[in-house]
Amino acid sequence: MLRIRLGVIAFACLALTACGAEPASLLVSTPTRIVVPTSVSTLMPTAMPTQAATATRVVVPTTTPTIAPTIAATPTRTPTLAAGTMKIKLFFVALEDNGKSGKKIGCNDSIVAVERTIPFTPAPLTAALRELFSTRERIIGQAGLYNALAQANLKIDSVAVVNGTAIIEISGTLGLSGVCDDPRVQAQLEEIALQFSTVNRVQIFLNGIPLEKALSGKGN
Repeated sequence: MLRIRLGVIAFACLALTACGAEPASLLVSTPTRIVVPTSVSTLMPTAMPTQAATATRVVVPTTTPTIAPTIAATPTRTPTLAAGTMKIKLFFVALEDNGKSGKKIGCNDSIVAVERTIPFTPAPLTAALRELFSTRERIIGQAGLYNALAQANLKIDSVAVVNGTAIIEISGTLGLSGVCDDPRVQAQLEEIALQFSTVNRVQIFLNGIPLEKALSGKGN
């Protein structure tokens, strides 16, 4: 009987697994391994960037800026003289004009100013006289002004302005064409000095003689 029971027990041990093994009900079941497919689903992007790219922000203006046209300013004043020059006035005669074109002088003439541009000088009166004496035309410009000094041969000896009086000393010959040239010459020489604001009176000497006496022939 004992052998039969031992045999039954041995068979039971073999049937259960082996002797000393834990009962099947107490064993931890092995978890099911889920295999993740190596291929990425077609619904996902083919590759995921490891770092987000920094986007460059381009600002596009909503409206095109309007560029105002450049407009050249119109000068409101007379253009200045070129550097190193100045304007002076020479005086000639409008014959028998009776004071219509300028200040009336003897023989019913007028003395008329004509502008000239000369190199700048600190002695404008001397420069104006020199310009007048070098003008050899007898008739000046389209207006037909008369130059009573066209035939003169004059040299400037000295020019000074003292207390508002211009003292002009010249030498040479005049070459006058008649008695009416006397007031014309005197007016041309006096007015050329009176154009300057520092001059109020004029004294002119021809060969050391006051001009009025030299013109009248009473200087001897």
